Amino acid sequence: MASRQAAGARPGARFAQFKLVLLAADSTAIFQSSLVLRFVKDQFDDYRESTIGAAFLTQTISLDDTTTVKFEIWDTAGQERYKSLAPMYYRNANCAVVVYDITQASSLDKAKSWVKELQRQANENIVIALAGNKLDLVTESPDKRAIQEADAEAYAREAGLLFFETSAKSSTNVKELFTAIAKKLPLDQAGPRNLRATPRPGVDLRPEAPGTQGAESLPLILAIVQLVMLRSSIAPGRQLLSNPIRQRIPSQWLSRAGASNRLAGQRFFADAKPPTTGGPTPVSPSSESSIPPETILKAAEQEPKLPPTPPAPAPRKSGRFRRFLIYLILTSGFAYGGSIFLALKSDNFHDFFTEYIPYGEECVLYFEERDFYRRFPNALRNQNRLPTAPREDGKPVTIPSKSGLSWKLAEEEKAEADSKKAAHMNASAHEAQTKSAAAKPEDRNAAVLKAKEDRASKQKETKPEPEAKSPVSLDEPRQPAVSASAIELLQLRDADDAVVQDLVKTFNDIVTVISADENSSKYSAPVAKAKGELEKIAEKIAAIRGDARNAAQEELNKLHATFDDSARELMRQFEEVRSTDLASFREEFEAEREKLAMAYQQKVHTELRHAQELAEQRLQNELVEQAIELNRKYVHQVQSLVEREREGRLSKLTELTADINELEKLTAGWSDVIDTNLKTQQLQVALDAVRTVVERAETPRPFVRELVAVKELAAGDAVVEAAIASINPTAYQRGIPSTTQIFERFRRVASEVRKASLLPEDAGVASHAASLVLSKVMFKKDALSEGDDVESVLVRAENLLQQGDVDAAAREMNTLQGWAKILSKDWLGDVRKVLEVRQALEVIEAEARLQCLRVE
Repeated sequence: MASRQAAGARPGARFAQFKLVLLAADSTAIFQSSLVLRFVKDQFDDYRESTIGAAFLTQTISLDDTTTVKFEIWDTAGQERYKSLAPMYYRNANCAVVVYDITQASSLDKAKSWVKELQRQANENIVIALAGNKLDLVTESPDKRAIQEADAEAYAREAGLLFFETSAKSSTNVKELFTAIAKKLPLDQAGPRNLRATPRPGVDLRPEAPGTQGAESLPLILAIVQLVMLRSSIAPGRQLLSNPIRQRIPSQWLSRAGASNRLAGQRFFADAKPPTTGGPTPVSPSSESSIPPETILKAAEQEPKLPPTPPAPAPRKSGRFRRFLIYLILTSGFAYGGSIFLALKSDNFHDFFTEYIPYGEECVLYFEERDFYRRFPNALRNQNRLPTAPREDGKPVTIPSKSGLSWKLAEEEKAEADSKKAAHMNASAHEAQTKSAAAKPEDRNAAVLKAKEDRASKQKETKPEPEAKSPVSLDEPRQPAVSASAIELLQLRDADDAVVQDLVKTFNDIVTVISADENSSKYSAPVAKAKGELEKIAEKIAAIRGDARNAAQEELNKLHATFDDSARELMRQFEEVRSTDLASFREEFEAEREKLAMAYQQKVHTELRHAQELAEQRLQNELVEQAIELNRKYVHQVQSLVEREREGRLSKLTELTADINELEKLTAGWSDVIDTNLKTQQLQVALDAVRTVVERAETPRPFVRELVAVKELAAGDAVVEAAIASINPTAYQRGIPSTTQIFERFRRVASEVRKASLLPEDAGVASHAASLVLSKVMFKKDALSEGDDVESVLVRAENLLQQGDVDAAAREMNTLQGWAKILSKDWLGDVRKVLEVRQALEVIEAEARLQCLRVE
């Protein structure tokens, strides 16, 4: 349940803060504000003005002892003319409440349009609640309901919304609505909280409780925040323009010298205006009078002369070529290193890099050697152990006569593979590889021996024997040596394990390679020993697998037995529990049946006793009515006799008494008239004092005491109290500007607005500079010009101010958008305060006149 927080909270509590926006149709805007007022202050006003722009309030809800949710409530204006301002308030909102009037059918359609707009433009995780107001009115008069609860609830369920029917007047479902929203929000954002122990100090004459910010203080707060943001954004922008890196961007249309000169003499919005002595004398637009420049020059001559400013430091060298060279070297180094890394990973890029990039092959070879020595650290050590005989440069190099056997075999096998590839392409090659991989070791060995014999016979037929002592050519292939006896391949029975099969296959491949060598006979003993070791290993693996299989089977049997025992025990326990529950249920059923029977009998006895008492009471009432009727008749007869006697003897005394009473009433009435007239005159005097302070003061003066005097003199007058409550507290605490000050400030604001008249909403520093330059060459429009552009609005507002119509000028300035609206926010706030004070004084004066007329 929602509740107001105390002055402090426990330090371990969790705190979550969310933004909530209220939206409503044009006709239900007042009731929307009443709903928020009921939730925040637990108040309800029968007469409440519509929200202008938006109102900002805060309220906290305690979901439990450790979780607190704080709502930042934005009460938006429901009128159609403020609809364009709604997106700026529900942007980044966590939750929203859409209010409609259950007594108006069109308000639900407007609420549906708000829901669609929120789902389309607001946060995708926003929590939306649909609230129907005026439930108290429908409860009193059901025929006034225009929207059925079932229809609205069906729409809310279809759109995924929370639904409540509320009443701001009777506070029905108001706290429940906001509590349901708080429970649906993501509370994982909660954190430690530190609440304010005491409320903010201040003076407030309105009946609302302190500690809550109203709609009247919102424009002033927003204007201060926007001014601070503008000042903080202009200063970095000025540094950015003065930076030489920014000046070298091709899109910058100002040169370096021009930018520095312009910044030296340029005045920004957040800077103070420098004093000018040699410039032209300012002239008011409404008059041709000017101040003589001689007085300014004399004052300047009397001032003490300052020492000359030191010369400006020499401009620093940009170092453009040096930075370009450094960037080029660093970029080239990173690109070259990345290319080397990619060449080590990709074969295609390796070929391209080593062929076309200078020194690419050397770099890649260097890193490949480093990687090889890292993977095989003992390779260099073993290489150094091999004895190397000194090579004689003069001695010719010879190759044994039986060399070249493997080279010739590889060439013939390659030729055969090329012929097969040309005949069958990829599919045939793949089949050949598959068949060769699946062939048995005996077949491969026989194929190798047959190939050797065929090559030997072909070479004997085609090539003659070389001479005995002729030099041996390195390019000429040698005759193959006679093949030795082939080594038998390893064959294991019952080798079902995949590891053993792979080991046997690898060993047979090694044996096949050794058998192809001419000196294979000297490897027979090691190969036979290796065969024996492999057979022992295979037997050990088979034994280990058998032992593991037997152990697993025994463990599985034990688990089966354990599972069967557990299942039987579970079934036994289930039967016991079921029988116990059945007995307890039967006992409970019998006990409940007896209770019902006893309750029914007691009910019958009670009804009989009540019927007897009712009959006895009816008889007593009839007797009492008869006694009353007899007494009434007796009294009527006595009164008739008394009146008849009075009319006869005391008629003159009655007339005299009536005359005396009338004279007393007349005297009391004249006394009231005199008192009322005196109070009215005092109220008029106090009102004149307030008007004198407001209108005739050259500077803003507080009029708190005068306003307090008016309120005390009008004690009990609801109209005067409402008028005083409508005045912004800052207006009577600090005072309001006069019409002349408003007009002078409008001129200053108009000049700044013209500078920002061409700015978009997301403008940067360059856009500010461009708008400032273009505003200097814009033509000033006529006062009667029509249009929504900034210049037309400013001209019309200035003309209205000259005519004295401050209200119309404020309405014209309120139509501005974007940066122009932001810059004129302070001026609009001051004008709104002035208009509020004037309107309140006019209302109080009209009430005083009305009281005078009533007295007359």
